Amino acid sequence: MSSDEVKRRAVPKFTSFAPATAAPEAKDFEKRPSADRGASRDHEKKDHHERRHRHRGHDRDRHRDSGRERERERDRGGDQERERDRDRHHDRHRSQHDDRDGHHRRRSASPVSHSLKETHRPRHEPSRTAQGNDVFYFDTKEDPLILRYGGVERSKIPPYRRYGAGKLIGSPGYLAFYFEGQKEVFTIRGPGQGKGNGSVFRDKTLMSWARARGAKAKHIKPGASGGGENGSSVGEEEDGDFISLEPPRKRRRASSFPGPDDEDDKMPDYRSIHGKAKPEDFDGSDGDGTSSDTENEDKVGSQLADMSVAKKRSLELHRQIKQSPGDTKAWLELIGLQDTLFAEQQLEGHTIMRDQAKALAELKLSLYKEAIPHATDPSLKEILLNGMMREGEKVWEPKRLAKCWEDTTKANPDSFLLWVSRLNFELSQVATFSYDESKSYMVAKLQSLSQALATAASSRENTALLCSQLIYVFVRLTSYLRDSGYVELAVAAWQATLELTFCRPSKASDFHSVMEDFSDFWESEVPRIGEDNAKGWRHFVENMGDMADPPEPISEKPSGTPQTRDPFKAWASLERQQAAKATMPARTLDEGTDDDPFRVVMFSDIKDLVLWFPTQVLSQAQPQLVDAFLTFCRLPTTSLATASALNDPFIAPRGQAFECALNQLGRQDASVPVEIERKPPLFGQQGGSLALSHELLFSGKGWFQYLGKWSEHNEISLPWVLETLRYLVLSCDIEQLAEYYLAMAWLNEPSGAKKVAKGLLKRYSTNMRLYNAYAMVEFANGNVDMAEKVLLSATSQSSPDSQLLWNTWVWMHLNGGQTHLALLRLLYSVDATIDVKDGASVSPALLLKGRAHFSTKRDYSLSSHQLEPALQYAEGFALLEYLSTTQNDSSTKPSSQGNITSALANIQSFATELSSLGHQTLHERLLQTATRLLYHHAIHGPYKPSTLRQYLHDFIRAFPHNTIFLSLLAWVEQSTLRINDPVRSIVRESLSQTNSSTTNPHKEGQTVPISTHRFAIEYELLSGGGLRPGTATIHSTKSAFEAALASSDAGKSNVDIWIGYIRFLIQVYLQAVSLSSESSAKSSRKKTDAHVTNATKALKDVFYRAVAACPWSKWLNVEAFSAEGVLLRELSSGELRAVVGTMVAKGLRVHVDFEGFDRKWNEQKEKEENEIVRRRDTEREKTRERERR
Repeated sequence: MSSDEVKRRAVPKFTSFAPATAAPEAKDFEKRPSADRGASRDHEKKDHHERRHRHRGHDRDRHRDSGRERERERDRGGDQERERDRDRHHDRHRSQHDDRDGHHRRRSASPVSHSLKETHRPRHEPSRTAQGNDVFYFDTKEDPLILRYGGVERSKIPPYRRYGAGKLIGSPGYLAFYFEGQKEVFTIRGPGQGKGNGSVFRDKTLMSWARARGAKAKHIKPGASGGGENGSSVGEEEDGDFISLEPPRKRRRASSFPGPDDEDDKMPDYRSIHGKAKPEDFDGSDGDGTSSDTENEDKVGSQLADMSVAKKRSLELHRQIKQSPGDTKAWLELIGLQDTLFAEQQLEGHTIMRDQAKALAELKLSLYKEAIPHATDPSLKEILLNGMMREGEKVWEPKRLAKCWEDTTKANPDSFLLWVSRLNFELSQVATFSYDESKSYMVAKLQSLSQALATAASSRENTALLCSQLIYVFVRLTSYLRDSGYVELAVAAWQATLELTFCRPSKASDFHSVMEDFSDFWESEVPRIGEDNAKGWRHFVENMGDMADPPEPISEKPSGTPQTRDPFKAWASLERQQAAKATMPARTLDEGTDDDPFRVVMFSDIKDLVLWFPTQVLSQAQPQLVDAFLTFCRLPTTSLATASALNDPFIAPRGQAFECALNQLGRQDASVPVEIERKPPLFGQQGGSLALSHELLFSGKGWFQYLGKWSEHNEISLPWVLETLRYLVLSCDIEQLAEYYLAMAWLNEPSGAKKVAKGLLKRYSTNMRLYNAYAMVEFANGNVDMAEKVLLSATSQSSPDSQLLWNTWVWMHLNGGQTHLALLRLLYSVDATIDVKDGASVSPALLLKGRAHFSTKRDYSLSSHQLEPALQYAEGFALLEYLSTTQNDSSTKPSSQGNITSALANIQSFATELSSLGHQTLHERLLQTATRLLYHHAIHGPYKPSTLRQYLHDFIRAFPHNTIFLSLLAWVEQSTLRINDPVRSIVRESLSQTNSSTTNPHKEGQTVPISTHRFAIEYELLSGGGLRPGTATIHSTKSAFEAALASSDAGKSNVDIWIGYIRFLIQVYLQAVSLSSESSAKSSRKKTDAHVTNATKALKDVFYRAVAACPWSKWLNVEAFSAEGVLLRELSSGELRAVVGTMVAKGLRVHVDFEGFDRKWNEQKEKEENEIVRRRDTEREKTRERERR
């Protein structure tokens, strides 16, 4: 390649596609001598001939070409004209058709052919597409090492095979060549022999192979008279036998915005809105621009027909933006479409490479930068700024990114969205993270929002948004304190805030005077909310401080001595013991507070952390604060407020099913063979994405559960949580929280649930939902008679919620296998004159009356906006259809089953109506009821898996992240072993949703809930995780973890997923060690040792990634000293000391100073060793004395 060609080469913007070769300038071409131009054309003809000849893959041609290369190298310094003459003579035996073919292709490939004369045609240069994609190419410069070594470098020769299977060009398929060793033999194939006797379009295998790779049929349309396929002129009729398979291209039109006319640009741009370019969409030749308008219109129409919906919408948005650059909604929708356009070009299951992700981020970043100057709406502009910064995190260097975040937030001080995003960024930077700085950043925002709320409340402005923002910052702050190890400070801040919000004296109005009074209450150390015998701040003020004495000092239990000789393991054990004692703020007289000053929380420590809501906004703030309190305790929220923390990785509730799946994987013994059997679904769904309802709170072991038992890994004290809930329900009159409190008490203290229920019923005697909850608790505990007594007593009262009680009673009969009794009980709710006895007949008139009753009540309740009764009547109607309607095979159908088709049709019709009215929560709850009925039908007799699969697919289509639907689908599919797992496909589709919403451009994006990522991991773990018999592998499980962590919105900042990943890799390591110890053969032992090395490397890598992603989490760092001791063995002493040193340097709470502990530990061990030596010496002396005697 000459130096001029190097200068003319365009520098690509990305390394993922080949650079374009610039066409030579016309003026430079004309300056060349005519002899050189003729030689160039001849040399080009020879190159083209050899390209086609080599493409057919004949071995003899390859050897002859190699010899010709060596001969050309020897004669390079001699007469080159003689070599050209010899090459031209070599080409004379080729047909005139081939000459025309090469001539036509050369003319078509010239990018300037339409502007130059035929005699001034430039030398041939391969098209950019061919240059980047052809397997073979010509090295015109040649390799000087060929003469030295006698041939080309073998590593540079790509693998190839003979094209055409030995067929003769232009002959029937039965004439062919084949090789016997090194000898080429001519043969005549018989009928059916080989693949050359017939059209390739009849080869089904070949055609299916082509369709699988996206090949499209090309319809060849004969050209008009005087023109060919590509619009050739009359003077080119000599090429009429040639049909080009490459469409002509148009010249790029200069435009600031790409449009539909840019479809035929010369080369694909990786930054194109049309996604990743495909080679088949671009050719290496230019058209001559003479095709008719009709043909062009046909081509454009065909291209538009082949476009996806997203691409068509993208073109429409570009036109819209070009006409109205200030349309911010169109910009947001266009930016959101880039992910869809990119995903459309990827193969299923394709892993996005780092360069591809960076290129996509750069494209979106450029669109954001172009859109921001045109934005006029402040709310939409902050969305654009936030999106630009989030894409910049994938492209910019950390220093530049930090500076951009600082400048952006300073320029937009009132933007809450930008503040949250910058907080997330600062917390994820391990190099610059500091506990004190992050805490100060959140405290400053808390105080500014409090002042803004007070101002807005006094001026009677809209305060709902400020309330929600203030509560969110408070949850983030206290959760941050909890995760960093300062649990006492976080709990104290919540105690003070709850006292100020729910136990406020009636005369408390001014903030500053209130703080002085509340300081006296706090410093008195009387029992506070959540503690035994707590009366509250109001009672303290009303009685002028005449309250019970402070609690008795708590004596500290001595810590157990770690039974280990490893100082790191001993330190970690002692650190956990000390942390378990520091879950509540201590009093000044408690033991153990002298050595740890953080144990006692003074009012000055929490003065800047507490919330104060003006009286005007108290009613709207209290329900949100209750949900925030549950979020802080790592519990799922109630239905008191619409806000949910499922999408926020920093405050998302703990996943019960996730922990259960990890524990099951760790408890199983890999050496014991386990049969693949059908297991029930994993019903524990605490932290999952589902709609809260009564059957999920008190379902027992036979259905999904919204809450679970208290986790041993939770840093918060369970007694404090239960007592706080009790105080809020009974003393602060939060009646909506009563069911939730009863469920928590029943799950964690089953023996005391009856006492709790009676206390609640005494306080709220007319609450039918509490009666229903108490009956479900008794039924779950096995007291069926007691449960029926409670329901009988409750149904005798008239209430809008009475149908809820009847439905619960019917489900009790269904779970007990009493189908007919369930039908009678349901009809009894319609007609009380029915004699409810097992075996009594049901008349058609009674069934008709029941259907009319439920249909009328359901529709009337919905029309009068009584949504809860409408839902209960809809459930009763579906149960009636299930129990009363018989199927055609009723003679063989078990008596415990009903007509599931009729029941589900009834539910779906009403669900459609709810969805059309916008009642999405009720719609989801109704579909959950349908799922419960489906599961009951499946476990009580034969069923069609296809029926369940069809309904569940419909439900998931409506609510793609509902973990009940996903879990039940996994249960249905667990007995089928398929190559393409349908559950994985659905989960992958749910996770691949675009980050931007095209239906609501006001929102920044639709974030995938973290529960969906957790479910994807749970599915792999429950399928064996590659460690137990099942459909999952270690690689598929790792991919599920990596997919969650790759999401910037969910897993990357979630500590639970990182800890789960580390524990899974620990199990992988232990399995590899076990297999290595069992290997006896030398080759097998070498292989298993390599597996151990890889498992160790992966474990250490993930641990350091986790610490870098979540530097604020204390317990993530402590995972290095886990009970399994794997990282303790694999990390060096220096690395372990660095982990502890990093915790201290970043400001995380460490109860036991490691340096002091290590020094005392070594001294103690030295004393023990000296004592052992002394005793040994004493024994020796005694032995010598006895020998002397």
